[in-house]
Amino acid sequence: MQRFNSRYINTKLHGLSEAVNVRLTGRWILLCAIVGVGAGLGSLLFAFLLEHLQSFALGHMAGYTYPLPAGEGGAVPSFKRTIDEIKFVSHPWLLILLPAVGGLISGALVYTFAPEAEGEGVDNAIKAYHMNRGIIKPLATVIKMLASVITIGMGGSAGREGPIATIGGGVGSFLAMKLKLSEDERKTLVLAGIGAGIGSIFRAPLGGAIFATEVLYRKDIETEGLMPSIIASIIAYSIYSSITGWKTIFIFQSAHFERPLELPLYIALALIVTVVGIFYTRMFFAVKRNIFDRLKINKYWKPAIGGLMVGCVAYFFPAVLSSSYGYLQLALQGNLTITFMLLLALLKIFTTSFTIQSGGSGGVFAPSLVIGGLIGGAYGLLVHQLFPTLAIDPQGYALVGMGAFFSGVVNIPFAATILITEMIGSYDLLVPLIFASAISYIGAQSWSLYAQQLESRLGSMSHRGAFMREVLESVKVRTAYRPVPNMPVIEIDTPIHEILDAFTRSEVLVLPVMNKNTNKLVGLLSIYDVRNLLNNEDSPAIIAADIMTPLYVLHLNESLGKAFEYFIESGEPEIPVLANGSDRRAIGTLSERGFLIAYEKSVKASGATSEIYE
Repeated sequence: MQRFNSRYINTKLHGLSEAVNVRLTGRWILLCAIVGVGAGLGSLLFAFLLEHLQSFALGHMAGYTYPLPAGEGGAVPSFKRTIDEIKFVSHPWLLILLPAVGGLISGALVYTFAPEAEGEGVDNAIKAYHMNRGIIKPLATVIKMLASVITIGMGGSAGREGPIATIGGGVGSFLAMKLKLSEDERKTLVLAGIGAGIGSIFRAPLGGAIFATEVLYRKDIETEGLMPSIIASIIAYSIYSSITGWKTIFIFQSAHFERPLELPLYIALALIVTVVGIFYTRMFFAVKRNIFDRLKINKYWKPAIGGLMVGCVAYFFPAVLSSSYGYLQLALQGNLTITFMLLLALLKIFTTSFTIQSGGSGGVFAPSLVIGGLIGGAYGLLVHQLFPTLAIDPQGYALVGMGAFFSGVVNIPFAATILITEMIGSYDLLVPLIFASAISYIGAQSWSLYAQQLESRLGSMSHRGAFMREVLESVKVRTAYRPVPNMPVIEIDTPIHEILDAFTRSEVLVLPVMNKNTNKLVGLLSIYDVRNLLNNEDSPAIIAADIMTPLYVLHLNESLGKAFEYFIESGEPEIPVLANGSDRRAIGTLSERGFLIAYEKSVKASGATSEIYE
């Protein structure tokens, strides 16, 4: 019988723990789990408040019979809704006032207690990550939730993802600050919180996690935050769905991609939503620039004016109110007419711009999905009429339109694809969804509804230091130094007047000093130190050993990273450069100017913008 070797087992376990880094792994799992629990509970509270306020204000007070998505208790009607939406409202005049009152209360809350919480929530979270070291104030988180509940619950045309991104990110930021974690760790927990918030309230845990890491940039992804975001998102999703139910938000009758000849139809749809997406983005910022920025009134009143503008539209067409998710559900089921869908898509562009750009609190996620889905739904019905044997499932185009439009206006092709497939619970149209989203993303890459979204990681303050080090290590001294033929090397006992002559002949600012006894370089001389001592009465007796400073020299194959360290440590304007393989033969100097020129050239070649000295 084999003898039990406890020492062997302990050795192996210790080796495994060292390889896996159990302590660090467990620590991060615990931190992400706490963020996930906080974000999940925050989502539940936000959804509860929003549902009840919307039901009371729009349903009870105005008597508006608005549809809900099937996963949130909505029932799909057996008839098509037309543009005569006003018949579903008992007191249509209240639809003018409710969004305005909501905007007034929301504006008072935000501008009194937390001005940084105004507008689009995801954009605020992105800004906190890039510009504010991942700090989201707890008060701003609470105010954002309350202001968004009031704005959306009383009819403002906005989505839930903006406030929930701030809530989730705020949970991560608060935890990191309480535990006194580093800035990088705080930013990672902010991303985990954003992913958890999105993943829970939209019941899309994987899509929420990818969204958090992809939405920061137009052409990049924050890979370091992906795994923490997935952990937090799954936990938040589990908590949220345990209370609200495990159904997907939208119910979608399965459609399959089985006819390659449909690809040209999907290409056309992608191009259409790309053009509409660019129009939406331009209109979104034009409303702020040309209307609300020009209003010379107290900013407290601007959300109320935006709400009043939404209300005036809603009086004639109530479908624009709140998220309009119920109408997207109807489009996915084929229960809207082409005219209705196109009109709602157009008006949703304007009312969302009025709500958010006036300072109202909410997000652009939901309106973007609705606009894209409606355009896709109208397009699907049209191509079905023209090519009935080819476009057999017209509702499938509504689904593809959602993904393609959202991918284009926010530059998140991967997140958009995964989010939508999770929100409908079907991967049957994954191929055309990815296909159309990729086309729209490429076509609208220069545009984004998120003003704080950066081009790539190279432009982020979060990565500025790492990028600078990467550039400096990749560029060699040989590309930046100035050759100096017959550059002098000063011996340690050289008098000051001979030193000055050497500087004059070589036209450099620093010269190396050599100990002739050891035949080694031992220090540096600066032209400025020499000049300052020329008028000294003891100057004839001064030699190089009296005024030299510590030795700093570079070789041709060393990096600019080493040069940067030497400039900081020595304070000299130039560093002598030695020939490769030599420890005493000087062949030139690297100046600060030459260093900066080489660095900037390398940065521009990378397509980034960065400053070496902040």
